[in-house]
Amino acid sequence: MKRLLIAPLNWGLGHASRCVPVIEEFIERNIEIILAGDGLVYDFLHQRYPLLPIINLPGQKITYQTRGSLNLALARSLAGFLRNIVSEHEWLQDSIEKYDIGAIISDNRYGLWSKSIPSFLITHQINIKSKGLWKFGEPLAHQKIHGFLNNFYEIWIPDVPQRPGLAGDLSHVEKSNSKYRYLGILSRFKYPAPIHDHPSNDILAILSGPEPQRTIFENILLKTFENTTMRMNILRGLPSAHPTQLKSNGITLISHLQDNEFVDLIVKSKNIICRSGYSSLMDLFRLQRTALIVPTPGQSEQEYLARLHANSGNFSSVAQNKFKFYHFPAHTQISCSNITSQDYLSKACEMVIKLL
Repeated sequence: MKRLLIAPLNWGLGHASRCVPVIEEFIERNIEIILAGDGLVYDFLHQRYPLLPIINLPGQKITYQTRGSLNLALARSLAGFLRNIVSEHEWLQDSIEKYDIGAIISDNRYGLWSKSIPSFLITHQINIKSKGLWKFGEPLAHQKIHGFLNNFYEIWIPDVPQRPGLAGDLSHVEKSNSKYRYLGILSRFKYPAPIHDHPSNDILAILSGPEPQRTIFENILLKTFENTTMRMNILRGLPSAHPTQLKSNGITLISHLQDNEFVDLIVKSKNIICRSGYSSLMDLFRLQRTALIVPTPGQSEQEYLARLHANSGNFSSVAQNKFKFYHFPAHTQISCSNITSQDYLSKACEMVIKLL
């Protein structure tokens, strides 16, 4: 049997994190896996799976400005983005025989497809949600993205097929498509993490996403809470950084945690703050914990998800530039009974194995 290549996008840790249950499904079935990624994703995967071979596969670098829309950053990087898709595609074509690859699963890497092997793309965003003047460009963006999607054997959507699911209009289409396979929630966590009766930590802030916004939000949190009496942990989302660093005034900065340590911190924390990134929301639903969600400025997808879930009552939300007016949800736990995965992922993996 040939090898399976799994390659998440390096844009924060969300894409790699949601590939964890996919990787472990194949490990349980004794399938030979090769991983590929770069930057933080490479560090995350190498730390988590030290015995699996991993290839350094650079991806497109998006320059994320401190102000303005992500759409503008993407527009400025469009030529490089398209070149990177071609480059990734050529790399895969050259690597299939070299690494004896029989199939590939990538997360939001549009160039990693081949006509010679089954190619699967994980993405929750098959529709674009923009705002303001950018809405005029939605039809063209839809056309371009669906052109990319058509290159793949199947599109794997980490959501349930029933609307609104977790991603709402981002992951659901009006007309069914035989290429689309819904996987349910993809989270590296397996069980709920109910809050302790007497939590020892007032706030846990979970940082994620690309720079410089990750650091900007970290500095906002430090400035907001440094002169309070609240006991706070900030999980920085930096697996390659130095170990835990202590700050005064009750704030502890933690570079990265293993899953069991993360869950232990979750159950000991009364309130949670995090981005409204899709992988973060999937983790919270799996853990059945609510949070104050703060969308990355200018990232229309996160702004849409923040509105969607704030309106549902599961989370509260505030813009980053208004964070001083933060308020936490009245309740600490949510139910995910309406988004049960129903072995979607297991069935998808069995299908891939038959194609290897």
